[in-house]
Amino acid sequence: MPLHYVTFRSLHAEPLPIAARLRVPQDGNDKHPAVILLHGSAGPSLREDGYADVLNAAGFVTLEPDQWSARGLAGGSTGRPRTVVETLPDLYGARAFLSAHPAVDAERIGVGGFSFGGVATMLAATHRANDGFLTGDHFGAFMPVYPATWTYNHVSDFEFGELVDAPVLLITGALDQYDDDPEISAKLVASLRPEDRAKIRIEVMAESHHGFDMPGIDMEVSDPFGHQGKGGKVIMRYNREATERAHRLAVAFFSSALK
Repeated sequence: MPLHYVTFRSLHAEPLPIAARLRVPQDGNDKHPAVILLHGSAGPSLREDGYADVLNAAGFVTLEPDQWSARGLAGGSTGRPRTVVETLPDLYGARAFLSAHPAVDAERIGVGGFSFGGVATMLAATHRANDGFLTGDHFGAFMPVYPATWTYNHVSDFEFGELVDAPVLLITGALDQYDDDPEISAKLVASLRPEDRAKIRIEVMAESHHGFDMPGIDMEVSDPFGHQGKGGKVIMRYNREATERAHRLAVAFFSSALK
């Protein structure tokens, strides 16, 4: 699949130029659905490539922004933006870029994100975050992957509820030490109003830590958001079986929602 390096502008008051990897399927179709893939705190990685590969093969355009280089950030818990909210203009700038691309069907754009990017993905599913950028419009599907679910409706600016009319696939790891509770996603969804609960599907990956879909990763990191905000060491460990399942889920989810 041909890989193109592109630049788009964020929707900040003073727009940031955001570099990104763009892949367009060479399947003979004029228009394609598209998925934006948002990296985590560490920055761009092979994780996003893995999802892009399977989505491209299924006929999706993918865009993988590098949100850190535009800010001169090194990544990690001390090298990421102060808040996730300040990166939302990047996401909506990416959507504007894809909407104008001749190979993309502007009515069929979804977003998937991992860890930090997963938080942004979940927030974008709410009217509170979305309606500041789009009027009467929104993404067609949302796939947050291990987005530190404990933070929602507990941490300032992480309000989650009153969702736009689009499906959400929330993927978490049973051993994720940011949450320390494999049922925490279910508890969050149960706390929402019925019409919002109906839009969310949860998949908990067995024997899976944070970063289970990052090839080669096996390490501990310190993060103040770990262990439900208590901070401390968090294991990140690759799980091939869980990764392959997550890739299948992503293709099936976005195919159903956008195609």
